[in-house]
Amino acid sequence: MEALSCLIKRAVSGGFLTSYRVKGRGGEGVQLTHLMYADDTLIFCDASKDQLAYLSCMLMWFEVISGLRINLDKSEIIPMGKVENLKVLALELERKVGKLPPIYLGLPLGAPHKSVAVWDGMEERLRRRLAFWKRQYISKGGRLTHIRSALSNMSIYYMSILCMPISIRLRLEQIQRDFLWSERALERKIHLVKWPVVCSDKSKGGLGVKSVSTFNRALLGKWSWRFMIENEVLWYRVISRKYGVEERGWYTWEGRKGFSVGLWKEIRKEGSQLNNYIGFSVGNRRRTRFWLDSWCGGEALCNSFPSLFTLAVFKEERGSEVWDSLIKGGSWSPRFLSAFND
Repeated sequence: MEALSCLIKRAVSGGFLTSYRVKGRGGEGVQLTHLMYADDTLIFCDASKDQLAYLSCMLMWFEVISGLRINLDKSEIIPMGKVENLKVLALELERKVGKLPPIYLGLPLGAPHKSVAVWDGMEERLRRRLAFWKRQYISKGGRLTHIRSALSNMSIYYMSILCMPISIRLRLEQIQRDFLWSERALERKIHLVKWPVVCSDKSKGGLGVKSVSTFNRALLGKWSWRFMIENEVLWYRVISRKYGVEERGWYTWEGRKGFSVGLWKEIRKEGSQLNNYIGFSVGNRRRTRFWLDSWCGGEALCNSFPSLFTLAVFKEERGSEVWDSLIKGGSWSPRFLSAFND
């Protein structure tokens, strides 16, 4: 794979292949030539006859060098956006370079989180796991255990990148409620405990069933947490160049028209709630807000001292701006609208 990466980079630097550039609010963006996963490789190039011919030749060279053979039946060509004369291009290439992988039409990135059809597979799997016949042979405690097991084994891929629609959440919760309380397929039983109580922790008097909506929000918020701490990885560079990074570097700017993709908009929205649950350990004080961040005690100073916060001149100032190192030993010196008398 290192040899294949070198071939692709040489082809791009020589002008034979054109990489994909992720453009954002400013700067040149991030250049993507190829992406390699555990057992897949994604290569970017323009939808032109010459570039696809160069790509085909490069793959043949790789076969000769490595002794491996690329299975074109398991490979795909996915045109993205508007491609002129796609069928004519495919026929000319097939005559020139021989057999080509199948061509599939790509879908534009829009707002997949709003599509209910994306979640149909998850709902069907949950229905199979919590089938009506199973609850006739197990107790209430066994049903709770079975519900927890079904949720833990449920695929969380979509839940980790998409915001679940309300209609889907209600249907998933309905499947769980029916499995827990009903006795027969067509019999309705009284729910002995409210569903929010069922989903609360056992230490708080609940039954410990995982809330689907809370779990979805937690998975989305995890991306914002990773954005704060993983500053060197490729996906961070792509997202930060695409949307820009706000002043302190904890979050991206909110999406706007022209630079907004539904996936990251929902993740960014959930990530904005993280600040209410994060405490800061002060280092050089450049990224910590003196009044608004929780760095001294259990809550932000603006909540601990609301009267002083009202009189503060700069409510967004950083800790480094408040710290006065000229005083012997250093001292916190916030600025207020009026002086205080002893």
